[in-house]
Amino acid sequence: MKFWASDRGALALLLGVSALILLLGLGTRELWGPETRWANIALQMLQSGDYFDPYLKGEAYYDKPLPSYWLITATAWLTGGLGHWSLRLSSVIAAWLSIWLVYLIGEQLMRKGTGLIAGWMLATTFYFAFWARVATADILTVCGVLAAVWWYWRGPQDTRFSRYLVFFLLLSLTSLFKGLIGFILPGLLLLPHVVQGGRWKSHLNLRLCAALVIAGAFYMTPFILSHLYGAPTYGESGLGLVLRENVVRFFQPFDNIGPIYTYLIYLPVYTLPWAPCWMLGLWFALRHWRSVEPNTRWLVWGLGLLMLFFTASGSRRSYYVLPLVPFAQLLGAWWITRRMAERNATDRFGSRRLKIGFGLTAVLLMAILGVFYPWTNGGGGVVQFGETVRLEASKRAPLNTWRMVMIEVDNKVPMYLQTGGAPFYYVQQTQDFPRTGDTAALMTWLDNTSGQHWDPQRTIVITQYRNGDAVPLDYLSADHQVITTAPTNGERLFHGREDQSVAFIPRGE
Repeated sequence: MKFWASDRGALALLLGVSALILLLGLGTRELWGPETRWANIALQMLQSGDYFDPYLKGEAYYDKPLPSYWLITATAWLTGGLGHWSLRLSSVIAAWLSIWLVYLIGEQLMRKGTGLIAGWMLATTFYFAFWARVATADILTVCGVLAAVWWYWRGPQDTRFSRYLVFFLLLSLTSLFKGLIGFILPGLLLLPHVVQGGRWKSHLNLRLCAALVIAGAFYMTPFILSHLYGAPTYGESGLGLVLRENVVRFFQPFDNIGPIYTYLIYLPVYTLPWAPCWMLGLWFALRHWRSVEPNTRWLVWGLGLLMLFFTASGSRRSYYVLPLVPFAQLLGAWWITRRMAERNATDRFGSRRLKIGFGLTAVLLMAILGVFYPWTNGGGGVVQFGETVRLEASKRAPLNTWRMVMIEVDNKVPMYLQTGGAPFYYVQQTQDFPRTGDTAALMTWLDNTSGQHWDPQRTIVITQYRNGDAVPLDYLSADHQVITTAPTNGERLFHGREDQSVAFIPRGE
């Protein structure tokens, strides 16, 4: 009991419960939204052995830098294959570290107990937990920003080369996950503290410049490797896409265009159920600005600059607000600990209510994200579809002898159909493949289009269609076994399945 009452025990409880929230039911939910892109690209890398040229559905797609894909492929290698766990585990670990980092920042900069409360608030924030269980680069960016801020605050006046080097390497690594915001966001957050009192003057030295050069070389390394060892015929430039996605999109958005008030709506939404806490904290800090602690004023300034930056960008989406969430919850935790101190630190009733609130929210999150949501994805869907296809194909021949053709799958990827053989061959809906005819006609078209020979007895054809529409390539059913997606528990309970996957497996000679 003494351990759990100590600071180390309280932190261990926070991290343990956070791990349960993040991991429970992680591998039983179907792919969702942007996960299909990361899965598709990682699968192509694993199947082809080309880790320097990202492809989406068989086409060049350098939309994000390489390391976020490398984390997934590395996890797949460690776990024995690409699956729902290996796809999402890097995001989960980044979220878990983010909770720990928020704890460290709060305990270091503010009243004792602030970091612990901020950690619980972040761990039990619905949308943070939701995106932490999604395979994208967004939570990796959040973790990188927090790591850079934590490192800075360990010694804001320290001018040693090693301090600069670690800081800028953290910025470079964060930028290699999603884009240049890995440099921009920590810079905006820390700018108010750096300029206050002329602190920036002590950091204008050759050691900082040398560390910046080394970090810049580190940032460029994946792009250089991609240029040197990637396919000569690859049609996209990684650095070109970085400029397009991070600079051109900021000033001249070409997609994801939301209204200017987007983040005024979504920051409160993305910090539920604790949004009232940081709102009250912000109101209190502004009202008592002169008497508020300097570190709290820094936090308010930093949040304001981040909000201004995201709002100024013409490209706006709800989840872009995720990097602000930990710092908003930190402000809310500051307000709570201040109120508790004003009412007497021995206010057991208030402390007990807070613990009950965190406990109930954690249980509710585990029930929704870890039990109910995975259950709605069970009983059918793409996971069971993939298992059925693998089972039926393995009855006819070893899995690694099969080749698979995927015809226009609406950005979906059957990563669960790994055979150990050749990579998927992708056919776009816009191509002139035979819509009618017979197996021989399709195989002849594949031979002529791909420049390869396709064995009709070792080729699985996969496509997708909307429920209620005619099954595409239905002529293959004459000499193929047809496997379609069964509805999940959630689809049986709420509505019918909209997207149907269908696989055609040769019946044999």
